[in-house]
Amino acid sequence: MRRGMRRALFHKALTLILCIAVPCFGRCTAPENPRYFQTYMQSDPGNLDPFYSTDVISGRVLTKICSGLFTIDSGGILVPDLVQDYSFDGRVLRGTLKEGVRFHDGSEVTADDVVFSLTRIWKSENPTSPRKWVFSNVREMKSHGRYRFSIELEKPHAAFCSMLTMPCCYIISKSAFTRDGAITGSGPFSLQEWRQDEKIVLRRNERYYGTVASLEGMVFRIIPEDLTARFEFLNGTLDYFDIPYIANVGFDKTRFRVIEVPELSVHYVALNTGRYPFTDISFRRALNMAVDKKTIMQCLFKNRFREAEGVVPPGAGGYRGAVRTYGYEPGKARDIIARMGLRGTMIRLLIKSDNQVSLITQLIQYYLVQAGLRVEIVPLEWSALKSRTFRGDFDMAYFTWIADYPEPENFFYPLFYSRNAGPGGNRSFYRSAEVDGLMETARRVINPEKRFDIYRRIEGIILNEAPWIFLWYADKRIALGSRVQDYTPYPIFSGFKGNTITLRKEQP
Repeated sequence: MRRGMRRALFHKALTLILCIAVPCFGRCTAPENPRYFQTYMQSDPGNLDPFYSTDVISGRVLTKICSGLFTIDSGGILVPDLVQDYSFDGRVLRGTLKEGVRFHDGSEVTADDVVFSLTRIWKSENPTSPRKWVFSNVREMKSHGRYRFSIELEKPHAAFCSMLTMPCCYIISKSAFTRDGAITGSGPFSLQEWRQDEKIVLRRNERYYGTVASLEGMVFRIIPEDLTARFEFLNGTLDYFDIPYIANVGFDKTRFRVIEVPELSVHYVALNTGRYPFTDISFRRALNMAVDKKTIMQCLFKNRFREAEGVVPPGAGGYRGAVRTYGYEPGKARDIIARMGLRGTMIRLLIKSDNQVSLITQLIQYYLVQAGLRVEIVPLEWSALKSRTFRGDFDMAYFTWIADYPEPENFFYPLFYSRNAGPGGNRSFYRSAEVDGLMETARRVINPEKRFDIYRRIEGIILNEAPWIFLWYADKRIALGSRVQDYTPYPIFSGFKGNTITLRKEQP
């Protein structure tokens, strides 16, 4: 029975993959500007203002047009960015800015701009920044002359400098924003053009304080469908293709350079713990036991991914978790659901409108139906999905969390701290006074190993209470076109400024 089910799932998955792989033919044109790197995104950013930045799509653009006090290098290590020198004892950050750094309008970046940019989020009210929690521990921010600043915390927080690499912490021009609300950064590119649902064009910043890009600019095409992007990449109008998790079949690696990019990410189904029957821990555990993650990974991903053994993926700041997972126990899951009187209950699974997410969740749907539930998959445009989940208007929702900074805290505090429910990142509306207290304690512990011990306790509690269906840790694979000469991958998107990409010189 089990073997037959696996075979049926495999054939279903393979059939759908082949359907996705069928090429669609359309008009292709050469890049408008051959010295611009041609890439794409599946949707427009919600907003190109660090105040609102919570997602990878906006972050991918913001990290090119703005700069922060710190950034992440290609090895995932924290390094200074706008800061020339600094000291941090866990409670007080004192820094001196690089002199002569210019915003895109030509004005100099000063300590006043730093204090303004960060205070704008720290003190935000009506509207409140969704990333206000980043500064919830701040006691005071001050500028000391033109280039020096200090940030004092209420309590020690070991990972505070790492948090300042997030796009929400990027520094913008105080004078430009005060004058007309303009978001003016100092990154290696500036915003040249934004046509909604079509493209975002960035132009090289000739005044950039770091390595000035050899590219004249970058074009982010808005291409919602992977199939369309793949077709355009194969026909030379894109220099970059983000290989979908389930699209390795038939991709000719001999024609293109394929890079495996380390990615600190976890895929999960958020369970709305504030809505019955998801309020019941036994039910949430049953959902985890109902899904055969190993078969899904085998059928769809050819065992490319690793089953999630907890919240934090391997390699996040050197942390290793408790290594525990829910096994596939369909009989036990069915018994729990039946005993609770929930057989035939309709639950709705919200997803981003995307082919591969749809296929993944169809298999999750299959297993939950086998456990005795009725499951409706509801695809939504990304902004609509965020809005619904921010309000708590859902049963379950499929998400991927990609690290904002290289510290295991980033997989706990945004995702499970009670005050971050909804817009702050806690999509499951999970609340635990014990977990909150342990997280607050961990933030004050400077010694990494002692801090990691606390994280393991936190992770054990979260696994036991199952606010998610824990799925897998993923990687990222990209294909680069023949025009691309140099391209260095980064484990965290916020470190990738794009200024080190080079294109081959055109042949005469």
